[in-house]
Amino acid sequence: MTERGESTERVDSTLSKGLQILETLAASPKPLGITEIAAQLSMNKSNVHRLVKTLCKMNYAAQEPDRTYRASLKLWRLGTALMSHQRIAGLCVSAMHGLVQATGESVHLSVIEGAHVMHIDKIDSDQTVRAYTERGETAPLHCVASGKVLLAYNYEHLRDAAIQSMIRFTPRTITDPEALDAEMAQIRKLGYARNTGEHRADVAGIAAPVFALGGAAVAAIGISGPTQRLTRQRIREIAPAVVEAGRTASDALSASSA
Repeated sequence: MTERGESTERVDSTLSKGLQILETLAASPKPLGITEIAAQLSMNKSNVHRLVKTLCKMNYAAQEPDRTYRASLKLWRLGTALMSHQRIAGLCVSAMHGLVQATGESVHLSVIEGAHVMHIDKIDSDQTVRAYTERGETAPLHCVASGKVLLAYNYEHLRDAAIQSMIRFTPRTITDPEALDAEMAQIRKLGYARNTGEHRADVAGIAAPVFALGGAAVAAIGISGPTQRLTRQRIREIAPAVVEAGRTASDALSASSA
């Protein structure tokens, strides 16, 4: 829960080789055969064949009728999503800074990623003890504030996936479908979601939706901090500031699309 230092990790050679192959396929103007890939990268052909088959199985590459290979459009879809996330983060940064100043807690901006929520941007608080999240970090929708608020405003098509992935992390985690239904209704009524130690026992949070021009909840802006500081009373006190940050971010997204 407290701030962590970064550790130096050894590069995984198999992953590194697989990424080199993927980059080679993506950069090539034409499909490539195993022998061509192996020659370009100075790799063993059997290793290249095994890694290319893995890329195909994961839908990052595809085989042509002549047994050559090309990069698939999955890379394009991922790149498009990344650019969209960067655009949203850039438009919401002012609202995020305002929320840090209003609450003194760490602020994060999150989007839906399957049955999870993913943090695409963050601003750490200056508190000595603070909740720690990383950009790109994910958490289940049903047990963090940002996930719950996005789930609530997209519940019609996300309910089944959320229920199937519900597992208990702490004694406070919601794992009953009826309880989840009730929680989602309450969130839509209040306009924000709370997490009181449901994913990590010592971390609490609160989040509000960020709406695009058409009214879809495309992101969540929220804060997180230690439960000893973010008590239920404190959450009620700062809820208006979080909701206001959501409105400010929504206005920024709408203005950019008008």
